[in-house]
Amino acid sequence: MAELIIEHEWKKEDSEKVMNVVGGIIEMQKKGTLPQGFALKGVQLLNGKNKAICNWVAPSASALSDLLGKVNPPTTHTITEVSKVF
Repeated sequence: MAELIIEHEWKKEDSEKVMNVVGGIIEMQKKGTLPQGFALKGVQLLNGKNKAICNWVAPSASALSDLLGKVNPPTTHTITEVSKVF
């Protein structure tokens, strides 16, 4: 398993679509219906910006990238493996 973050950025006019996708994924996490091995640990919206950081646990960065491709949020994004220090 890998600890990962996804940094998302989107156009202001896509904000409603982005929030719909995020809401759907949060509901899947709450209901336990995300694919096995995936867990959304947190979502942080950057105040005053069209940006968010999502914290995940997933089998690998490529597996999370594949899942993101299926969800297809209207964002540009990067996935980075991270190590928790504190």
